[in-house]
Amino acid sequence: MIAAQLELLALLAGFSISGSLMLAGCRPVPRASVRTEPAFEAGVDPGLEPGWRALATRSIEEAPGCVALVLIDPAQPHSEVAIAQCLLGVLRPSDPVGRYGTRQVAALIQVDMAAAGIIVAERVRARLDRAGIVCVVGVSISLGEGLDELLIRATSDLMARRESAGISACW
Repeated sequence: MIAAQLELLALLAGFSISGSLMLAGCRPVPRASVRTEPAFEAGVDPGLEPGWRALATRSIEEAPGCVALVLIDPAQPHSEVAIAQCLLGVLRPSDPVGRYGTRQVAALIQVDMAAAGIIVAERVRARLDRAGIVCVVGVSISLGEGLDELLIRATSDLMARRESAGISACW
């Protein structure tokens, strides 16, 4: 479980953790003792938008059913690690997560039916709220559309939620 959590956090930072980690109690592991290697081919960082798009496109092509795209827009920059920690209990290791744009975090989640996508998005919202992360969460559900269509709908949902919350739509 700890290794999977570290892998998700490292993935957002653009690394893949290899080898085994020895954790004693709750002591933090010194950075020098964690061996990292590039998670993707040279030049493709899965934590950044191009790498995330590649993973998400492949995931959509291989998805047996619906996919839900959750787009998280934090009020504060540099919230990625805190957001990733909130996503750990909601997402599977195979669900692509990465940065979208300059500060948003996107997650593509395979679900059995469209209603499950809405439930997952609400769980993400609740976890972020409990963690004290101020953000707006947009969602779109697909039964066969491509990534670009999902992103347009999720962004539209996110902007509508920003407007209804009284947050300026301009960055």
